[in-house]
Amino acid sequence: MVLVVPSGLTERPKNLPFAILALTVAISVMELVRFVFLSRHEFSVGAKEFWFETFGYDPVKAVWWSAFTSLLVHADFLHAAVNLFGLWLFGWFVELGMGWKRFVFFAYIAHLTALKAQTEFWLWQSQNEPPILVGSSALVAFCAGAFCIRFREIGMKWRMFLGWRWQERKFAFPIWWLAAFWFAIQLAYLALNSAEKPALAHILSFALGASTALLLGWHWQGKSEGLRQEAKKAEGEKRWLKAAELWSQVAQLNPNEFSAKLAAARNFLVSGDLQTAEKFLRETVERFVWDEKTIQEASKLASMEEAKILPAELAFSLAEQLERHKRYSEAIGLFQIACEVPNFSKAPQALLKTAELFWKLGAEDRARQTLHLFWLRYGQTHWGHQASSLVAQFRQRGEQQ
Repeated sequence: MVLVVPSGLTERPKNLPFAILALTVAISVMELVRFVFLSRHEFSVGAKEFWFETFGYDPVKAVWWSAFTSLLVHADFLHAAVNLFGLWLFGWFVELGMGWKRFVFFAYIAHLTALKAQTEFWLWQSQNEPPILVGSSALVAFCAGAFCIRFREIGMKWRMFLGWRWQERKFAFPIWWLAAFWFAIQLAYLALNSAEKPALAHILSFALGASTALLLGWHWQGKSEGLRQEAKKAEGEKRWLKAAELWSQVAQLNPNEFSAKLAAARNFLVSGDLQTAEKFLRETVERFVWDEKTIQEASKLASMEEAKILPAELAFSLAEQLERHKRYSEAIGLFQIACEVPNFSKAPQALLKTAELFWKLGAEDRARQTLHLFWLRYGQTHWGHQASSLVAQFRQRGEQQ
């Protein structure tokens, strides 16, 4: 005996989709109204025909409101549930990727185009009484098309129970496989000339979704996300050089994504390729403003044991960036690396920075020890004046406290 049940997604969006949530409420209300209306008319054939003729899209004599209301009307509860499932499975990611305003615009254009194309196709086939079009399946197809371009790495997790003792196994497969299978079915319907199936509307909407994603450059983002997932997997398996190469590919696709460059530098450093690691680090420290991802990657790198082999100048520059973004603990480690390098011109400054940051973190004893070390090494140099100024600041802060 085998039982297979879904158990979730490999990755879930962080926020709820505004447009899809509103559409879900509207469809649910319309289904409730339909049930009440039909129950009052004892679910007669005439009542059903009146309902669909009023709110569905009639290809022969369409009225102005039907292009919108046909989105909300469905043949039955199962039809509505399947479409809503598709909208949440594919559309949730797509709407958050586009933003709800842009999503509504592109999705509704796809819906209108699908209605018009299906109407012309049926009339071209000499169908004088084509079926009334209802449902949001064109929107689902649009979302599926865009999803296949951008979110190929998202998977659905399953739990499989085997035998009489219900031995559990877990597996996952990419969701876009499901969209591709559904698209193949629509092509089969069209090839078999299934007259009542709106296959052309679905195929065209799917193509419009994919085209919109390509127009927005989502294919590059999708490729980048796939490489990022592979890089994280390689890191987990401690294949540092492979991870570094994958992160460098991400950086090539997104030149302004400095977090990927730092991730590449971090993995090159662990793998022993100091020269390539330096290259990515220099490109990153030259950028004055960092985003949160870049700061996190820099903090990881600064906390590594391998950071000790960095050139003093590079360690100092990286420490200054971390100090600027208030990552004091990580900056201290790098300043300490820089100040211990013989003949490094900024070693006195690095030692003073270390003392200052210890004081900011509340480690006053460590700050005093660092200043004492400074006086022993550089007390007779021109840096002594700056050290005296720093001591005065410490005293003033202590008195204020």
